[in-house]
Amino acid sequence: MRRSTRQIALCGILAALATALLFLGGLFPFATYTAPALAGIVLWPIGLEYNLRTGLLAWVVVSFLGLLLVPDLEMSLIFVFLLGYYPMVKQMLDRIHRRPLRWLAKLALFNLAVFAMYGLLLFVFPISGIVEEFAKYAGWFLLVLLLAANLAFILYDLCLVRVRLIYHYRLRPLLFGKGR
Repeated sequence: MRRSTRQIALCGILAALATALLFLGGLFPFATYTAPALAGIVLWPIGLEYNLRTGLLAWVVVSFLGLLLVPDLEMSLIFVFLLGYYPMVKQMLDRIHRRPLRWLAKLALFNLAVFAMYGLLLFVFPISGIVEEFAKYAGWFLLVLLLAANLAFILYDLCLVRVRLIYHYRLRPLLFGKGR
């Protein structure tokens, strides 16, 4: 009983914190990518401590709340499609033993998510500001932006390794005590 109470409390607090990060990120235009990345990192301990299913359920809840409450739809969708679930899914992708295949899988997932998200934003639910922004750029410039996004994603992935170490050795003992 005590373990499940602790689990529910931790999941609720971390989900609320991730939602607050998304909401605050929606107030600052420069936080379109950093707020979803930080919110995904905040949810990561749920997947680490309990299981992937619980972590992904928290991601679904925060995604729904983000879509309802956050003023910046693009930022909410970046959390939903790209950065919210990735820290938890990264654990599974890191089990691929061959490094080139592991990076190919990670980049394929990222690029598929980028095309799915912007495909929805441009063609299914066109948002005039985003459609106009894409229309004024040449195709080669959009390709350069995609390559820059891939480099930023690789840096994010590498930073997650360091964040996990900080969590494991600094934050986890504070949350659960040294015995766990």
